Amino acid sequence: ALKMATLFELFGFVLLVIETLIGMVGNGFIAIVNCIDGFRSRKLSPADMILSCLSLFRFAFHAVLMQAAIFNLFFMDSFLMPKIKFSSDSSWLFLNTASLWFAAWLSVLYCVKIVNFSHPLFLFPGLVPWLLLGTLVYSALATIVATMDITLISECSSYESLLGNNTDSGIKTSDFCKYSIFLYVVPDLFPFMIFLFSSILLLTSLWRHKNLLRNTAKDVSTEAHLNAIKALASFCILYVSSFFVEILNAVLSWMDTVDLWVRIFFFNVIAAYSSGHAIILIFINPRLKQESVRILHQLKRWLHRRTFRWVCP
Repeated sequence: ALKMATLFELFGFVLLVIETLIGMVGNGFIAIVNCIDGFRSRKLSPADMILSCLSLFRFAFHAVLMQAAIFNLFFMDSFLMPKIKFSSDSSWLFLNTASLWFAAWLSVLYCVKIVNFSHPLFLFPGLVPWLLLGTLVYSALATIVATMDITLISECSSYESLLGNNTDSGIKTSDFCKYSIFLYVVPDLFPFMIFLFSSILLLTSLWRHKNLLRNTAKDVSTEAHLNAIKALASFCILYVSSFFVEILNAVLSWMDTVDLWVRIFFFNVIAAYSSGHAIILIFINPRLKQESVRILHQLKRWLHRRTFRWVCP
């Protein structure tokens, strides 16, 4: 059954659609360019491997995010909603956990490039694929454990409804259900801590490097370092804000105390993080920026020809 949304909720949904389209186009563009370059050169650099995985998973996550927003905003609860919610929550957890890990590895990569640029251990070609594979295994295991908990929680809720107001049963399933939120929070804490540690180490190294270069000329490597820092600094703000919003959304949703417009706002913040970082990566990366300018130029010429044919048939 359909339900009516308020004007503020519809505005938030329209904004979410725009952010989702930007995010899917941006992340899809990064993934396609990296895949084409990898197919041509028969190899991918460690950074391109991480960026490709990050972009693909973010592309899929935007689709899951939009699905969750549509069902929360326009559809009332029915006998099908538990199954849909189970599938949506499982996909959300897997894609989000993997994306957080990929973003954390990208931060570590930037950190190693600047902190220990002469000995880039992290850039060893055989190490990155294993890190990416381990990320997928970790995310899958975390999702399986959490989805098993979802089934147990539904059984707890059904059993409590049968108990009614009987307080002499001695079974406190609601207390157990409250602690299950940690199964959603804990898997995301590990990549967040890795990201935070590498970012702090990177900023500390940049500050020291800046002091050393006060009386020297600015070289090419310093410019490359500063470009990486620009990407990481902007990404750090998006990453941290989105992480805490996701945790807050999970806690409030589990407690069933969040209003619909608040949830739509949370969705917008999460979508803005993924979309904003994709745009930043495109403008910071010279190869991606050059390719995007070329495509926009071709699109502009195509639109100009179409308009000329329409005006002057």
